[in-house]
Formats: sequence, structure tokens, C-alpha cells
Amino acid sequence: MNVIKLKHVSDTKAWHPSKVPPLKVGLVQINNSFSGQNYLPYTIACLRSYIEVHAVDPARYTFLPFIYKRMSIKHIVEQLKEADIVGFSTSVWNANISLEVARRLKQLKSKIIIVFGGPQVPDKPETFLRTHSFIDIAVHNEGERTFLSLLERMPECNWEGVAGISYLSKNAAFIKTGPVDRMKDLEQLPSPFLNGIFDQLILENPNEKWIGLWETNRGCPFQCTFCDWGSATAGKVNRFEKDRLFLELDWFAQNKIEYIFVCDANFGSQKRDIDIAEYVAHLRGKTGYPQGFSVQSTKNATERAYI
Repeated sequence: MNVIKLKHVSDTKAWHPSKVPPLKVGLVQINNSFSGQNYLPYTIACLRSYIEVHAVDPARYTFLPFIYKRMSIKHIVEQLKEADIVGFSTSVWNANISLEVARRLKQLKSKIIIVFGGPQVPDKPETFLRTHSFIDIAVHNEGERTFLSLLERMPECNWEGVAGISYLSKNAAFIKTGPVDRMKDLEQLPSPFLNGIFDQLILENPNEKWIGLWETNRGCPFQCTFCDWGSATAGKVNRFEKDRLFLELDWFAQNKIEYIFVCDANFGSQKRDIDIAEYVAHLRGKTGYPQGFSVQSTKNATERAYI
């Protein structure tokens, strides 16, 4: 069985296809619903935010409505059938339904490009890709720059040099490229809360109640074997600017988001986390929102773990 490892090109704008027809992009992050509330699809909104700012020609891409909750597979496929490429953000709770949606999409439209990312994608994905041959590309670790690189290389679909991916070549050889460099300056990633993407989603779905997914930083210095955070990054924690975070918290309050789930690996590890928690309490007292603020506490036993 052939295995090929390739070096990567880190610059997403290094590739310039000779033809750049418009592309329809589908993005899928199927979350569970609780008490009539649905999670804002933060992961795929970050993908779209990054593309709309950093693409060579952002106007080239038309984004289909987000798939953000469980519906019938038939209905999801119907929503995505016009797409040229579909990116799936997968975790343990949505892996099976995502796979079946992807299988049916490829069956319906053989030329559609199916991309899987997220924690459910194995670090050693050869068996995964061979078992699920309808998946064209597996993305590893941070996906914003990688997914944009894939879009910029369509319709030629020459993936050589794209960092952080695995795929099967035309002759069925398994190929895994070098890892993508982590995004050190997180201000490169526009906020989907502040740039209108989630405003549009809320406007289009007026009967929904929303739960917030939110990051204040990315990374984890620990390497716990049971956890995907540290094993994926095992390095420095990169932080979003505090002013931006406070504006995002204002957005949550203004949009009456009752519950915020903080996606950080170690909330309380940063001294500024006390300021963030105090601002959340301030907003709750002033506006009534958020009513719940869930965190994963820092692994080290410090006074900041119990604010």
C-alpha cells in the first residue's frame, strides 16, 4: 500500500488557478439541541469569516445557509445539493449523521468535493478515508487557512502543497501533508459575532433560541491522553484580544443569548480570565444576559480556577 508524505506551502495565496469560476460552498456543523435551543455554529462561521477576508477574490464564493442542527438526512442533502464543496465539522455527537449526509451527497453528485475536519477525524486517517471513500479530504487541526487553500485550488483540485490534510490520490495512494502552522495572531480571524455573520443567521431563523459557543484563546500546554486539545496543540496558548472579547460579550447580551459555552481548554489559566468573568457578571446584572456561563477550568489548582 503506497504512502506518500509531502511538504507543504504555508501561503494560501501562493496558488493561482488559471480559471476561477464561482463556487457554491456548503458548511455543516450539526449540533444537538437543548430545551428548544440550538448552538450557534461557531466553527463553520469562523471558516466563512476567514474566507471572506483572506480569499484572493471573496466574491467568488457563495455560501449556502449553514446546516447547524439535526434534521432529516433527506432534508440536509436537499439543502446542500447545489454545493460545489461541502465542509463538515465533526465531533462524536454528529459523526454518523455527517457521514451519511456526505455519502448521499457524493452519490447524488459525484463531482462534489467532501471535506471532513474536527476532532472526529483521526490523526492517522488512512483507514478512515479508505472506509469512507466518498470523503475527498480530511483536515487536521486548525482549519481556517487550510479550507481556504482548498477553495482557492478548485476546480483543478490539485491539493499538492496544502498543509494539514490527508487524501487518497487518483491512483489510491494515501497522502498526508505536513502540519499547518498554528495561527499565532488570532486577530487574523475576523469575529463572526462582530462581522454580521451570526446576525444574518439569527435574522434568517427568527423562531430559534440560541446557545453561544465562544473562544477566548486557542491551545493547551498539557498533553492528557484522553483529551484532543493538548494532543493537537501541545504548545503555547494564543489569545484573542481582550477588547474584542468584551465586544463579543456585549453582542451576546444584546442578542439575549442565555447560555455561553466557553470552548477554552483551561479557563482560569490566564490572569485576565478574572476580568472576563467579572465582565460577564457585570453584563448579567445590567442586562440579564447571559444567564449561564460554562467553562472547562484550568488543570492547575490555582485561585483562578474558582472565580
